Amino acid sequence: MQEEKQFVMKCCICGREKTDRGWEYRFRADEQNILCSHGFCAPCYETEIMKIRLQTTLATVPLYR
Repeated sequence: MQEEKQFVMKCCICGREKTDRGWEYRFRADEQNILCSHGFCAPCYETEIMKIRLQTTLATVPLYR
């Protein structure tokens, strides 16, 4: 009989899993019974948004030589 798979949301940057208590680092011995989807935890999301804003700002600044 095949076991039912568990759905898990993981952060695509740091690997934390979303749980009822928030985003936590978790070790799983049996990864075969898990279906993963990826997203961003709040800290990684904020960091990535800041990087995008910085890159956008730098791209609009003229280069002087």
